[in-house]
Amino acid sequence: MDKTAHFWAWMLLFVSFVWGIEFSLVHQALDSLTPHLFNAVRFFIAVITLQLWCAWRGTRLTLLANSDTLKHGVVLGALLYAGFATQSIGLQYTTASNAGFITGLNCVMVPIIAALWLRQKMRYWVWLGVGSATLGTFFLTGGVSGFGIGELWVLVCALSFALHIVYTGIYTRESDALSLAQIQLITVTVLSAGSAVAVESPALSDAANTLIFDPHWQPWVAILIGGVLGTGLAYVAQTIGQKFLESWRVALIFTTEPLFAAVGGVLLLGESLSALAWIGGLFILAGMLVAELIDSGESDKGDGSGSCEAVAGR
Repeated sequence: MDKTAHFWAWMLLFVSFVWGIEFSLVHQALDSLTPHLFNAVRFFIAVITLQLWCAWRGTRLTLLANSDTLKHGVVLGALLYAGFATQSIGLQYTTASNAGFITGLNCVMVPIIAALWLRQKMRYWVWLGVGSATLGTFFLTGGVSGFGIGELWVLVCALSFALHIVYTGIYTRESDALSLAQIQLITVTVLSAGSAVAVESPALSDAANTLIFDPHWQPWVAILIGGVLGTGLAYVAQTIGQKFLESWRVALIFTTEPLFAAVGGVLLLGESLSALAWIGGLFILAGMLVAELIDSGESDKGDGSGSCEAVAGR
């Protein structure tokens, strides 16, 4: 990869770190907030954050000027909303460890979708990295103990996130990245707000009172960190970064999220990890590094297989 691609790879690794640490904060916040309301507020803050940043930089967002950007942004937003919504539903019927492992399977789905949809041939090091990361996620989360309706919902979540990565990789090259990111943030905000009103109305008043009249620091910390860093920065970085990074590489980077979530649980919630879980973390890191190092080595030989345009581009 060139320097620009390396920069965005490090940015997405930081995003994965924020998502992982944020998991513990969100876990605490959802004790007093409903999932759709939390997502609606978080994504709304992300919309405001991006708008303020663009105003400060003097950058003009062209949300309605290009019909293709609008269309692709809405599709991306719908996929992102579907991922968050189905994960929230699934977590009501399954364990966090089951959900964590199944969500992590989007790492496997991304190269499969890219190969089938884009007719791209995946090199062996992609599958080597994916296999190592998947095995590491299995060790870290304990795999799946049983499969029922909850696991099925989370599987849809993983598929939605995988499609979001591949779709971003295809169309971010043709669009203004900031406008594309803002449209999908607005889409998730609207869909989450509508879902909150439709399915969470009995609990909305209590949740609103928690936020407005009897605020506790945990929900607001989770909302602000999640809105500014875990959503605003995250999806802008992903949308721009995928102009320079292949979709499979982004998927591998994001496999570190459960590792960072586990570390956050240890540091913030006082949880403990088994020796097998730590070994799983090493496999996740190894999967990312092996694919990265082999790909870079092949690129240095000049065979063209390490080009940033090799696959699709989350």
